[in-house]
Amino acid sequence: MQGDQHMSRYGFFGGSFNPPTKAHYYLAEKVIETVNLDKLFFVPVGNYYKKDGLVDEKYRYEMLKLMCSKNEKMEVLDIELNVHKQLKAIDAFKMIKYKYPKDNLYYIMGADNLAKISKWESSEELIKNFKFIILNRGNYVIEDIIKNNSLLLEHKNNFIELENNEHSNTSSTDVRNKIKSKDMNIDILDEVQTYIKENRLY
Repeated sequence: MQGDQHMSRYGFFGGSFNPPTKAHYYLAEKVIETVNLDKLFFVPVGNYYKKDGLVDEKYRYEMLKLMCSKNEKMEVLDIELNVHKQLKAIDAFKMIKYKYPKDNLYYIMGADNLAKISKWESSEELIKNFKFIILNRGNYVIEDIIKNNSLLLEHKNNFIELENNEHSNTSSTDVRNKIKSKDMNIDILDEVQTYIKENRLY
C-alpha cells in the first residue's frame, strides 16, 4: 500500500497512574525503543473509574506531564478525563482511533489484562480490530494465554509480546503505602515526588 511508510506509530498506555512510578517510565522507554514508536501516550483513567484511593484526575494528569517532560517521545492524552461516566476499553479505543485515523496504533497492556480481555465488553471487536503490545506481568505466560483462547489465537498477529521487563512488578499501591508511612525511599521520579509533597497527596 503506497504512503504506508508515512504513517506514524503511536502507543497508548492506559492506567490509573496513581501515582505514575519509575516503572511506568522505564517500561514506556522500553516499549518506544523495542517497537520503534514515534510517540507513546499515557492515557489516565478519569474520576469515574471505580478504584479505591484514586486521587483526582487533575493531579494524576499533572504528575504524568512532569514525567513526560523528561522524554520528547512521551505525552499525556486526556481523552478519558472530564468524562462523566466510566468508559469501557472499546469506547476509549474508538475515541483514539477517531483522533488518529491515519496512524498505526498500538494499545499497551499487561499480560494480566490479556488474560481477562475475552470477558470484556465488545471483546471480539477489540481483538479483531486493534493491535496490542503485551507486557509481562507476574507469572502469566503470554504464549499460553493466546494458545488457550481460540479468538486470541485466530488474531495472534495483533499481539506483540515485549520480552522480559524487569520493571513490571513495581506497583502504585506499594508506592502509596510507603508515602502514607512517610517512607520516601520510593520508586518515583524526583519531580513527581516533589509534586506529591507540595499537594499533600496520598
